[in-house]
Amino acid sequence: MGVGSLAAASVSSLAFGKSPKLSVGVVGGGIVGASIAMHLAKSGAQVTLFEKTAPAAGATSKSFAWINAFTSDPHYRALRLKSIAAYRALDQQVQLDITWGGAIHWAESLAEAEILKASVAELDQAGYPARMVTPDDLAELAPNLRLGPIDAASFHSLDGHMDPVHTTQRFLDHALQHGADVVHPCEVTELRFNGERLTGVSTTRGDYSLDRLVIAGGVDTPALAAQAGYTPPLIHAPGILVHTKPTRPLIGRVAETPHIYFKQHRDGRILGTDGYYAPDIPVHQGILQGPQQMPDDMRVMHGERILDKIKAHLAGAEDATYDHLTLGFRPMPQDRYPIVGFSPGNSNVYIAVMHSGVTLAAIMGRYITHEITNDELIDELAPYRPGRF
Repeated sequence: MGVGSLAAASVSSLAFGKSPKLSVGVVGGGIVGASIAMHLAKSGAQVTLFEKTAPAAGATSKSFAWINAFTSDPHYRALRLKSIAAYRALDQQVQLDITWGGAIHWAESLAEAEILKASVAELDQAGYPARMVTPDDLAELAPNLRLGPIDAASFHSLDGHMDPVHTTQRFLDHALQHGADVVHPCEVTELRFNGERLTGVSTTRGDYSLDRLVIAGGVDTPALAAQAGYTPPLIHAPGILVHTKPTRPLIGRVAETPHIYFKQHRDGRILGTDGYYAPDIPVHQGILQGPQQMPDDMRVMHGERILDKIKAHLAGAEDATYDHLTLGFRPMPQDRYPIVGFSPGNSNVYIAVMHSGVTLAAIMGRYITHEITNDELIDELAPYRPGRF
């Protein structure tokens, strides 16, 4: 090494004991990818997020966005409870404007009532606060609810709900503040390797050099992850959601039965959906087979149908007017548990696909960042590794 090289080395970051920043790409600008990008950027990584259309444009904007821990699996419930706690902290730090109003459930038959009571006992004992409530309790919790004849009702105080588009944007704003780049519209078309080592990606906006890549692209994840030797098995899971125009404040909690659930955003918009089974007509068959656009007349029909159900249960909503209906395609793993971890086919490519992405985004952003930046796996995520399939 010559004198010039020695001089150059003496002023390099390595000479001062600093390692070069880890360069990490994140594919997907939904709530999960945005949380991962924010946590990575705050950790000191050099982050580039690639979103093929616009932030939150996919499943995120079409999500009911209910933060909850409803599951019969104790391990998975504990993970979701940790994410609720993480959201409560982030809500203060990042101004997410989450509505922490809890959730009301009610049963309309004796069979449903027995299931509800058993669930409440199990959840409360597991540290997920839940209690049965009387009609008088309901009148105080949500005076505008019109439940009609019910056999049982419960209240779950820990739950929250959000505007997922706003939350995603807040995550991205903080990622940008910590030096991340958010590139859109920009589709990642190819993963580039030197032998087995990831060197970067090719995109519709050019090539990028990377040390690590996180694929959090929702339903697009399998096709891209396949280039890294792994195809996460997802279930096709379409879902519709009605959105109203803003109206006066009527309810601050999630309301749910086995037949419909709804909520109201801070700006007055009411959102809701139901467990409607699609009749056997061509447009429904197409939607059940793969992602596609729903015809406008079908959107209005389903939107007004669901809105009528909401109006029947919510006093004061009679004047609420239909605005639009979204048809979303949720990234649903085959066993309905998260798929998180480095690809079995490549140790520099990380897979992050899950349902419910909204509930899990807060904790997964933190955990995935730890695994990527510290090269240290978190035992708690062991049941959710890609290699289990």
